[in-house]
Amino acid sequence: MNKLLDLGARSEYAVAALARLAQRGEGAIVTVKELAEETGISQHFLYNIFEDLAKVGIVRSFRGAKRGFMLCRSPEEISFYDIVSAVEGLIEKPYCLLDRKRECSADHPCAAHFFWISLRDYAEQAMRELTLAQIARKPPFTQNLPPGRAAPDVPAALR
Repeated sequence: MNKLLDLGARSEYAVAALARLAQRGEGAIVTVKELAEETGISQHFLYNIFEDLAKVGIVRSFRGAKRGFMLCRSPEEISFYDIVSAVEGLIEKPYCLLDRKRECSADHPCAAHFFWISLRDYAEQAMRELTLAQIARKPPFTQNLPPGRAAPDVPAALR
């Protein structure tokens, strides 16, 4: 079965690294090297992802003695949608679902056009409601934390 929203490695890696960064607490500056070691992601690939995240204001980079990246907003204000759209782009199908050779629009819809629009809007809304804070509080991001770092308290609603 094909995956409707196969978001790809860039999204998976961005979420994993940002969840670890969020667990460090407000104002924490962490190097890509540290995050790469904690997550098992290629340092070079992760750096490219963080450059994209910086372009849209999710993280800020620092140079010099305190080099690394820091979240620009609280994890509660960063949605899963923000992360995915920063590294993958918007959820769009530039072609017809039933015939890849034709462009599909509201003016000239195919049989699946309005179904796809409705499904895409539903998925987008769900992605906007899920925050980085919620993600960072749940497994697998609460498992195998480095020594001395506890997982944030998990609210009852998220258990």
